[in-house]
Amino acid sequence: MSTPDSRVIIVGGGVFGLSTALWLARGGYKNVTIFDRCPFEKNHYNPADGCDGASADINKIFRATYGTREHSQDLAQEARDIWMEWNKAIKESRPSDLPQPLTPEDELLKMCGVYHMADGPEMVDRYVETLRVMEETAPKFRDLQFIKGSAKDEQRAKALGPEWEKKYHLFDKFRGGRTNGFLDAGSGVNLADKACVYARHLCEKAGVKFVLGQPQGELDQLIVSKSGSSKRVAGIRTRDGLSHLADLVVVACGPWTSSVIPEASRSVEATMGTVMFVDIPEDRQDLRKRFHPDNFPIWRFLEGEGEAAYEGGGFPITKEGRLKFGFRARKFTNFQDHPRQDNMRISTPRTKYSAEPINTVPLYGLQLMKRVIGGLFPELTEIGFTDSRLCWYTDSIDNEFVIDYVPGYSDSLFICSGGSGHGFKFLPILGKYVKNQLERVPDRFTPIWKWRGVEKGKDCNGLEEGESGPREMSKLQLAKPQDFKFPIKSSL
Repeated sequence: MSTPDSRVIIVGGGVFGLSTALWLARGGYKNVTIFDRCPFEKNHYNPADGCDGASADINKIFRATYGTREHSQDLAQEARDIWMEWNKAIKESRPSDLPQPLTPEDELLKMCGVYHMADGPEMVDRYVETLRVMEETAPKFRDLQFIKGSAKDEQRAKALGPEWEKKYHLFDKFRGGRTNGFLDAGSGVNLADKACVYARHLCEKAGVKFVLGQPQGELDQLIVSKSGSSKRVAGIRTRDGLSHLADLVVVACGPWTSSVIPEASRSVEATMGTVMFVDIPEDRQDLRKRFHPDNFPIWRFLEGEGEAAYEGGGFPITKEGRLKFGFRARKFTNFQDHPRQDNMRISTPRTKYSAEPINTVPLYGLQLMKRVIGGLFPELTEIGFTDSRLCWYTDSIDNEFVIDYVPGYSDSLFICSGGSGHGFKFLPILGKYVKNQLERVPDRFTPIWKWRGVEKGKDCNGLEEGESGPREMSKLQLAKPQDFKFPIKSSL
């Protein structure tokens, strides 16, 4: 069990590592060091500049709607208060006091709203349950949600402000109006890369040390000492050959977690979502204005089941003119030999910056995205998709985080992972509860985030499939450059 006197090494400088380090340092821990192979002090978490972790992104969804998972709903609302405090602090800062590339005009959380939609005229069960729980547990936030097609809610949205009335009606004509859902004005968009830059800045002010870049910040292996039948982790060795000793090593490596902790391969798995971009030219100020977060919310859309199922969405435009779209109905795996464990295969991220780089996406998801996005925004089809990204998540067996001591290492090795595609919004607050687990202070998250793995005979979020499953990338057809273009519609 860790104490403020413990020497703590955190492997990974993304959301889980940053939040943990910040709350430990502010809680009195005097010797906390984050190691990461990315030189974040130089590339500022920019995904276009060598960063391929899930935390390094241009934007992420902030939502507080979680259906029956009230603990996540409450955690999101707690995080939102701190996001707003960070916004205020940044706005009131002198430019010289902010880390590059932040400016006082940046909002790490922009409350632009999230429009949840689904195909068909009747509200889908997922949305019905979400609104019911919100009504029972957080009525003030339920007041910020407006059901599509409700005359009463249309008036409530209008009363909130003219921009919300416009956002409420944005998707009225999609699919001939035969869609259901609700607009959530209590949600919005995070500036992901800049949020990580600011969190790292706060960590440094609190006394956290960083060792970044290759080879000095890149993990080579854990230093494991054995005494009889017991073992413990004594620190890490980095690629420059140096050893760094610690009382506790926290592994917060996102989709690379199982590459570091072989025992975690049945608890978390690297899975890939499909992300596409449309870059709006500067001379199309009409489109840049239309998709600006003041005028446009994040949107999500559900449709169908099985092979043709769609679950995805899009974001308002960035300051640089980039629109981002994601597809998550099926997330893919990429099994490779484990780097340190013989006779083991694990799903391993493959990105634009891997040893074998990849610059495309699975055709399966892209074709569905073209159909939905082309139907929603025909004005974008002439521009077409201009870029892509494989966004690697860390799925757990139940989409809950895995934050606990790894069994068999005498409380010297700790896993902090399993973001499952929804962890970013918790950046300001997650470490508060990670610290509880490290110090074995029980809270509501202890039984939910405990160490666990695949159970035989049960569906475990795809982890039960292994390499033989249908999501394995080696079985997929990948898109070619011409597939990024939308079909040309006949004028006849």
